[in-house]
Amino acid sequence: MPKGEAEYFFTYRTNVKERWYRKPIIDVLVSEFRTRTRDYFLSALECGVITVNGEVVKPTRILGMGDVIRHTVHIHDPAHPEIGVIKEEGDYIVVNKPPGIPCHPTGGYREYCVTKALFGDEKVACINRLDMPVSGVLILAVRNHSKCLEAIRDAKKIYVAKVYGMFPDKVDVDKRIGCTEGRYRHVNAGGKACLTLFRRLEYRDGYSLVECRPVTGRTHQIRIHLQSIGFPIANDIMYGDGEAPPPPQNDGVCNAEIDGFDDKRKYECIVRHCKGRNNRSFITKDHYICLHAWKYTYNGIEYEADLPGWCSGWSLAS
Repeated sequence: MPKGEAEYFFTYRTNVKERWYRKPIIDVLVSEFRTRTRDYFLSALECGVITVNGEVVKPTRILGMGDVIRHTVHIHDPAHPEIGVIKEEGDYIVVNKPPGIPCHPTGGYREYCVTKALFGDEKVACINRLDMPVSGVLILAVRNHSKCLEAIRDAKKIYVAKVYGMFPDKVDVDKRIGCTEGRYRHVNAGGKACLTLFRRLEYRDGYSLVECRPVTGRTHQIRIHLQSIGFPIANDIMYGDGEAPPPPQNDGVCNAEIDGFDDKRKYECIVRHCKGRNNRSFITKDHYICLHAWKYTYNGIEYEADLPGWCSGWSLAS
């Protein structure tokens, strides 16, 4: 295993949701977890890789409220990137989050995240959150979490983005944002009120460098607002025309040791379906979009994160 990388078994635990009630488990797995195939789920159920209330069940098992689904997988993580500390303030710490790593454990990311990289299993709270491909100021509460979270209400934020085209001198966008099925959000008259203030800092070579001041703090707000006025963020796959990162040039082989487990059939199934280093963490670890949380005024103090490489050459970075 390359230095700094990690691999481990992990069991996800999911309570049955109302929309899954009275449905066969195989139908729920196929419709809700689309990164896996039906054949995989059938094999995982048969081998006990996926259980309901700790029991091996048939694919036709009807789910009830209160049921708990468990799914054991084998995970390979990249080495943690270097995370620069901007300031330690007693109750909280301010860091410069690199792109390509999530802030905290989520989905397929359990150990490969900022909180685990800095604090391991210690309980810390993200006071603000940045999308995985976004870099910049990230505030983590190490003590007095509630007090720290309360203070974020008065925070002032300045982001910098690189967008395609000649951006206007100034524009305020107050379009509402709503959800669609899955992760995607969009401008929607029935969505939540949002306001972002934009100002062009510089234009050259077909791109504009834009200062972004989000007044509200909705998920993907800056990205959606810029897309909605015809200026998507450069390199943004989700809301622009950025290209997906290529798959890593790894062999995809998993050689996890399973001799210590009693249920060989179960763990052979897990390892057989493990993607090794060809998983999402390795695919996205070097991916970024041209959006950076540059300055945060929090608790009466302004914190500034060094500008990323894509800002080099612009007057802002000189």
